[in-house]
Amino acid sequence: MKKNKFCILAMLALPLTGCFSNQHLLSESDQYVGEWVLEGGISIPGITKRQPGMIIEEDLGVAGFTGCNLFKGKVNLDDSAVNFTLPIMTHKMCLPEIVEQEQNIMNVLRHATNIEVVNETLVVDSGDRFLIFEKANKHI
Repeated sequence: MKKNKFCILAMLALPLTGCFSNQHLLSESDQYVGEWVLEGGISIPGITKRQPGMIIEEDLGVAGFTGCNLFKGKVNLDDSAVNFTLPIMTHKMCLPEIVEQEQNIMNVLRHATNIEVVNETLVVDSGDRFLIFEKANKHI
């Protein structure tokens, strides 16, 4: 009987250890969650009605706007690397200036090596280029 109780407790505890082992990653990724507006790095101010930006969800899904087209994908966080998997993108015709801006934004996101949040500012760095995003709904 004692052996059966031990087996049952072990079976119940096993799934919980997986939940707790991911706690560090979940709490670390919480800082990235939210709506972010592109404020610096690679952009051409004033050529679109809506500022480029992105939304990062709790599951690290990402959706954004480049100034003309929309993109959707996922942020992948690893202890040694960060990358954006962005398999879905609309393909509207855009002004040449916006196409250049869009290509630059997507290149930085696809080749990101570091992502960091400091004082409600998100910086995505790809080594030679970077994007600076501000939190869309800052708490004052």
